[in-house]
Amino acid sequence: MRFIMKGATAKNTCYADKPDEDYFFFDEASGFAMILDGVTRDRENGIYPNPSPACRACNAFADAAQAVLLNKSDASPIARLKAAAYAGNEAVALANEGFSSPFLPGAVGVLTLFSENKLYYAYIGDSNGILISNGTMSYFTEPQTAEVHRHRKEFTSDEIRTVICNNPSHPCGYGVWNGRPSSAEFLRVGELPLSVGDKVFLCTDGVDPFLASLPAEAVAAMDADAFLSRAMAYLKPEGHMDDRTAVVISTFE
Repeated sequence: MRFIMKGATAKNTCYADKPDEDYFFFDEASGFAMILDGVTRDRENGIYPNPSPACRACNAFADAAQAVLLNKSDASPIARLKAAAYAGNEAVALANEGFSSPFLPGAVGVLTLFSENKLYYAYIGDSNGILISNGTMSYFTEPQTAEVHRHRKEFTSDEIRTVICNNPSHPCGYGVWNGRPSSAEFLRVGELPLSVGDKVFLCTDGVDPFLASLPAEAVAAMDADAFLSRAMAYLKPEGHMDDRTAVVISTFE
């Protein structure tokens, strides 16, 4: 089985001074692909922080994760993904040294390896991993922020960011790679069999409005180019769009 990987990203429509804080990377030769979504910061005196702390966290994580996964190893794919996630989080911790706010910069995302007709994955947070097989669309990720969104009015922003984030003891706890060791409690890993013709979509949550605008069978029918072009161009009828990023992995004989 061989793989063709394509990706795209589009900046948010919220503020002209807020950069695209998503990130994607893939390497067909090693069977590695990932997406990251930097956690949005607050504006300071009406201005978005520049340079972006979220971009710095994304880049630190990405560089460390790539260093692990692009190196040859006899370890299992799941072990390699875990090692990449841990290395990435440690790199974010170093990047955050001296940061004064308890709301630490960080990122969420999905890491994948493709090997021997299987998809191996690791994720944290609310990004999406989708498998299209035999015309059927299924998610292999679960959004970890679902409970905190459901109870949003019960908590302040500070509580969500500093008390609930990376707190496995909290019923609304969710994970972020922000350098805290407790993020490891929210790392989820798994594997799925692949067949020729399957597609895998990795998407940040900014793509959610586009996914929600179409029936699942319509999304499943799209090839990589159609999905990426339409997802990046999509605008909600009302409200702003977040940064949106996707990688599509297509399988061939």
